Amino acid sequence: MPEQTIHFDSNPPVATNEYDTMIQMALPGYEAMHNMALSVLRANIPEKANLLIVGAGSGMELVKFGQGNSQWKMLGVDPSSNMLFMAQNKIEEHGLSERIKLFAGYTHDLDTTSLYDAATCILVMHFLPDDGSKLALLKNIAQRLKSSATFILVDIYGEKDTQEFERMISIIKVYWEQMGMNPEKRRQGLETIKKGVFPISEMRVVELLQQAGFGNILRFYTGLWVGGWVATKN
Repeated sequence: MPEQTIHFDSNPPVATNEYDTMIQMALPGYEAMHNMALSVLRANIPEKANLLIVGAGSGMELVKFGQGNSQWKMLGVDPSSNMLFMAQNKIEEHGLSERIKLFAGYTHDLDTTSLYDAATCILVMHFLPDDGSKLALLKNIAQRLKSSATFILVDIYGEKDTQEFERMISIIKVYWEQMGMNPEKRRQGLETIKKGVFPISEMRVVELLQQAGFGNILRFYTGLWVGGWVATKN
């Protein structure tokens, strides 16, 4: 089963032209999380490496990882042509076009002949319901990785309709206000949480990673309701 198609261009969870600003407001520790993810990659993969970036978005991750790692080559995959247009501009602006390529589509559209030394899937999987779509995405990534490759997954996590998740939402509301998000954006954010994201417990995250063929799983990051895990392809 392929991962579910999400219409990021026709009905994006966040307006494309506001994405970079809103994501940094909405997700606690957004920049620190990318710094930690980079540290995890540098600690685990060779100086010369090919990386698969799933959900390349507006290109922040690509540029962050591309700078200072002159022998890393990357393929950024994203279904949104609007997002990839922004990413391409960032890549060119930072002179990284030789080492970073973009692919419009989904992970399952990629061939399985090119295998990567590492992959990241940052803030993507929570848009997929846990009906086989999350597992399909993880399996599609695993199929495109070398044995012992490093995989980084970052996602909103927790179980909806539990007291713990509701407590977290109440903190998030205050956090968004502190970050200067206007009332309408806060309302839209809560609506997206209610209808547009499908977080799962950490136990379920680990279970899905294992089912997809990953082991050696470690949580390296927590930012309120966002978790980051590193795993190794079996």
